[in-house]
Amino acid sequence: MKTGTLLKISFLLIFLLIGSIKIKQELFLTGVQTVPLLSEELTGSQTTLVIATGDMSGVYFPLGKAIADLNQKYNGKASGTQVTNASIQNTKLVSQKQTELGFSTVDVLALPEIKKSEILALTGLYSNFIHIVTTESDIHNLEDLRGKRVSIGTVGSGTKLMSERILKAANLASYEMDLSTLSFTQSADALRNGTIDVAFFSSGLPNPVIAELASEMELSLVPIPKQIAESLHEEFGFYTLDEISGQTYKGMESTPTLAVKNVLLTYPDLPKQEAYQIVKTLYDHLPELQNAHPEALEINLAETNLGVPIDFHPGAKQFFEEIIHLNTKSTN
Repeated sequence: MKTGTLLKISFLLIFLLIGSIKIKQELFLTGVQTVPLLSEELTGSQTTLVIATGDMSGVYFPLGKAIADLNQKYNGKASGTQVTNASIQNTKLVSQKQTELGFSTVDVLALPEIKKSEILALTGLYSNFIHIVTTESDIHNLEDLRGKRVSIGTVGSGTKLMSERILKAANLASYEMDLSTLSFTQSADALRNGTIDVAFFSSGLPNPVIAELASEMELSLVPIPKQIAESLHEEFGFYTLDEISGQTYKGMESTPTLAVKNVLLTYPDLPKQEAYQIVKTLYDHLPELQNAHPEALEINLAETNLGVPIDFHPGAKQFFEEIIHLNTKSTN
């Protein structure tokens, strides 16, 4: 079970009251793909650091915005965010040097089309949890998805990757369901207006758009059985059985599901000092990141490199080695 749930919910209520979610959703639905969210206007002489995020109603987006703001505030580096389809697209954008940073789930990094020599990790982050959200009272398990209208996430997303693996492990063929590939925002709207029955979300806790939807209508989460979680862990190694607490969303019970770790990526040619400064700034000012979204409370410096299947950037290594050295000195 996740820790700090009550504190997360308090943060989320503040986040929702700001009213920014609906504005961001409207921007996303207009097809906006690049959103420079900067503290100050950029000048033509500056080189912008761009962070590939995801759907505006997910967790990657507010955390990416916060990291960009921190980098500009404390490092004087013009920084912005790019809205994407999330993990797979982000990894490719970084590997092609189209963005300097990007968020991804670690399972994506093992895909054959991902060239590990072209990406490096800056830091491990929090975990994503699979949410299988439904408005239908007759859907209680994965078997009940047969014959239903199901959104499995956008092409290029970690949500779609995990959804397809879960459905395959549950022996559910694609032709047995009416599948669509909607974004988080689009899935929430489709659940709201009844054009789909079920939507998969791979997200940190709590997901803002699910929380908003749960405040409007009755929702439930479809559990992932232990045997399917264990089967996927054995096959891929990245997934763990976890739980979405019943305190996370209004009206929902605690539900077993899959979790997968997130990582912040860059490319090998990013200057060592710049990579070092990005990571140092993130950890030096972690409370500001936590104000952007409560999932940042789960970022743990002691576990940053656990479960990350690629090498870390030399600048990141330098920062972590300094932390280890300081801790060693303080205990002697």
